[in-house]
Amino acid sequence: MSTGARVDHHPKPPDAPTPRQRGPVTSAIPATRLPSFAGIAEVKVDPSGVTRAARLTALAGLCLVTVLLLLPAAISVSTGGAAPEFLGEFGRWLWPAVGTIVLVAAILAIWERVRGHETSSRSSALSRVESRVKTLLASSLAAQTQIKLGVLRQPKLSVRADGDEISSTDLPAMYDRLGHTMVLVGPVGSGRSTLLRELCLMLVERARNDPDAPIPVVVDLATWRPYGSRKPTEFTAWLLREMNRRYGISRSAGTIWLRRGRVAVLIDGLDEVPRVDREHCESELAPFASVVTSTGPIENLPSAHIEPLSRGEVLEYIASVSPRLDSLEAALTPEVWERLTSPLALNLLALTHLDKQVDVVGTDLVGSFVVERLSGQRGAGPTIRALKFLARLGRPDLGAPVHLPHRRAWLPLLPTRPLWLLFVRAVPAALAGGMCAVTFMTGLQLGFWSALAFVVSASLLLLWVNKLPHVFHPPGRAHGLITAGMGFLAGLLMGLLVGFVGLWLGGIGTQWPYFVAYVFVVVTAFFLALGFVPGDAPVAWSILIAVAPGVSMVWVEPYSVMAGMGLGFSAGVAGGVFAAAVGRVWRTVRPGQHQRMRLGRPWWVQPAVPLFGAVGLLGGIASFGSWGSALGVAIGLMVTPVAARDYLWPFDALAEWAAEGLTRPLALGELSFRRKALLHLAEDRLLLTRVDGEYRFTHVVVRDHLAACDPTALLRATRR
Repeated sequence: MSTGARVDHHPKPPDAPTPRQRGPVTSAIPATRLPSFAGIAEVKVDPSGVTRAARLTALAGLCLVTVLLLLPAAISVSTGGAAPEFLGEFGRWLWPAVGTIVLVAAILAIWERVRGHETSSRSSALSRVESRVKTLLASSLAAQTQIKLGVLRQPKLSVRADGDEISSTDLPAMYDRLGHTMVLVGPVGSGRSTLLRELCLMLVERARNDPDAPIPVVVDLATWRPYGSRKPTEFTAWLLREMNRRYGISRSAGTIWLRRGRVAVLIDGLDEVPRVDREHCESELAPFASVVTSTGPIENLPSAHIEPLSRGEVLEYIASVSPRLDSLEAALTPEVWERLTSPLALNLLALTHLDKQVDVVGTDLVGSFVVERLSGQRGAGPTIRALKFLARLGRPDLGAPVHLPHRRAWLPLLPTRPLWLLFVRAVPAALAGGMCAVTFMTGLQLGFWSALAFVVSASLLLLWVNKLPHVFHPPGRAHGLITAGMGFLAGLLMGLLVGFVGLWLGGIGTQWPYFVAYVFVVVTAFFLALGFVPGDAPVAWSILIAVAPGVSMVWVEPYSVMAGMGLGFSAGVAGGVFAAAVGRVWRTVRPGQHQRMRLGRPWWVQPAVPLFGAVGLLGGIASFGSWGSALGVAIGLMVTPVAARDYLWPFDALAEWAAEGLTRPLALGELSFRRKALLHLAEDRLLLTRVDGEYRFTHVVVRDHLAACDPTALLRATRR
């Protein structure tokens, strides 16, 4: 096999233009994407270093002034001493000055943590690129295989350009010949990512020796998502953000370098972009990309095809691991040989049959590898379910599931039973528990009539506002009783909290003048009614509703009405937000799951809420209380429909927070509390790899296999 013979037959003249010259003369970014930078001189000094030194100096100075001067003086003044004479009249401002300086110091510390690692220095950027790319190479499955097998290197890959008959192992020469722009084309597992990273390290050395050579950076498209045509520079923003996040290149320097063609962008992960966005992504990356890895060619970009491994290279590799793979060669069938054309297949085969007596080799290399990695583990079932769940998430960073992402990413992946337990058991039981607790506190504090008004009004409102025809008939009434009990207990505790908040709100105005309290009750009743009354002209009805407390307060004090309004308002907000949260969760569930669950309402949901609310009336038997407080409770509860509208601030934020809290426990069936231990175990078994604190599957084929596997069948296979 020739090593570059074809490349040397047609050398380019030194001054011949390339298809895509990269240098200060030609812009690598269209003028519509970035502003013009005419007249900006080449960056010679690292401004981020100067800025960081200024931040650190200011931070150190503020700390010294505070600790050595202001804080001792403030303590002295507070304990009866005298302030230093040079402070004069400013001695009384010592504590405010300390607080202000501490706040400024905290802001500087946060700024240093966020921006302290940025750079606009060429040498620093090259060092960061080299360090990260070496880390990526060391964490790859190929590198881990070398460590496990004890081999010195992987088989050398060859590439062949379109129109060439002879392949070459000299990738930098191919890169130069194709004009510093090409697509590395090869099937999944052919070693495209490894070649891309090795090329990046070679270009780093070239950039160190040649100040005019661009800085190479490797970016992964797995983190890119399109936002439509509303932002024509959104790909530019993503690229600058990745350069800043991965290599510490400041956005200002990155913008200038991209504009001047001083950065060679090596793009990996194009096949991870969803098919519906692939064409848009290719058009967006075209002005930036130097090298792109893909399973197929890209229009208007030259291609370099990765050659498959020959049988001789495979046999040489197996012989290099002798005697740990001695029995493997004789067990290879023609069907297996057809699959041993890529480094990935060879690595998976070697790791699966290492130090084993091999009689038969299956054709499912990925499945055999996963089974071998998980075999011999106690309690492999939860691990398999968790890995399947993580694989189906499709996230580039698997460290995030330690803190679960938004429910839209994982709730549709759950089976039906956790959702059934939530909607049929937990939600109605929590409503009943909350009703019982708030009614009990209302009766205990405000009397029987107030508790009775709460039961009637809240029951009608909750059953009206809470759109619970979106629950379904249970297959058996005895299922999920523990879940219902826990939901009732949670609702009971939250109801007690809501009751205490309501009592606090109702007692705020007890010191107000009579006239102020009277006006407050009438005006508040009007606005609550305005949001409660449906239709296009609610003002007239709202005025009539506001007249009721105005007339009633002729015989009762406004303070008793305000006490009831506080409890009613608190319970109404809690009930409305809870209803909105349940609706948000339901809208996240896939339509297929809706169809698998028979729509309807369990028989006990309607009577459960008022029944358990009536139990709370026991707290009001000792006192009949004031009917003015009962009126206040009914008025305060009118906020329920408004709070249930989850598009109004701040109820939208509260509903989102409550929806996330409702769904988090559902993931425990797939991901246990010991998520970090699971990630460490999978990393040790070569199923996950870790780079910069982020966990990823060692290869996309391993992820796809786990995502599509049957956990029960895989568990049985690991036990055999």
